[in-house]
Amino acid sequence: MFYILLLISQVYSQDEYLCGKGERQSPISITDTFDAKYYKLELRFKDDVLVGLREEDTESKRYIFTDDPSRQIPEFRMLGHDPHGLMVGYRPTEFQLIAPAEHQIFEQSFDLELVIWGDLLNIYKNPNIKGGLSFFFKITNQDETNQDNETTISYPQIFNLTEDGDQLSINMINLASHLKGNDKYITYRGSLTWGDCDEIVDRFLIPQVFPITQDQYDQIVSQKQISNPNPLQEIRKRRIVRGSLIIEDETSANYNPIYRFLSLTFIAFLFFLIFALFIKEQREKRRMDQAKKFKSGN
Repeated sequence: MFYILLLISQVYSQDEYLCGKGERQSPISITDTFDAKYYKLELRFKDDVLVGLREEDTESKRYIFTDDPSRQIPEFRMLGHDPHGLMVGYRPTEFQLIAPAEHQIFEQSFDLELVIWGDLLNIYKNPNIKGGLSFFFKITNQDETNQDNETTISYPQIFNLTEDGDQLSINMINLASHLKGNDKYITYRGSLTWGDCDEIVDRFLIPQVFPITQDQYDQIVSQKQISNPNPLQEIRKRRIVRGSLIIEDETSANYNPIYRFLSLTFIAFLFFLIFALFIKEQREKRRMDQAKKFKSGN
């Protein structure tokens, strides 16, 4: 009996996790979401640039953020609610480019998908130790003009394409700047899309289109490491939630040391004022108690 149960559990676990067979596989086509006003995802931008080195594993085709002392460890953070309302936080470890994009959002397809993968921070308790944050790019006309004033529209580059072939950088200043016009994110419980897809992860999608020129796209595809998209999977009974996106931009383009100093000074002054009022109130209370005891003694 024990061996029968063990065999059943193994079959179930394979059906649950392996690529294309499980209940929670990625990618999916988002057609409907449940709006949860209290769901929030905060993206903390501190690094101007995130630098990735080509992963030696040719199957996954990822770029790895290393802990090389000669390079800055990424300070980018993803903090917020997972699909089931639990608070989670992730620190980036790697990223990959997928062309064309794996996910579809409200029947819209994309030319390129950037997925930043992160490991769960130690202070959070969650069965899923990895999270994936997806950004979507669509090829636009390089000569597109603004119809109102007939000026040429220039799109900020998200990727640095002048580096060595084994290295690729993400311009976090431009990424944060472009995201400030968006206030929503979508989350669902999915999976990795490489290897055996044997790890369930929290997926976070930013439903905003990032423009990319044809020249930039061609250069990325020809010179950088690109993953092929996995086929779309069934949604089944998964919970797909849309919440509020919060951008905390502390990159050099938005960081003002004078403003930060004044802010910290004001907070310190406010704390001191509250503390002084508390001490004054306690002294007044003791004085009144002593006066009552003196009168009762007479």
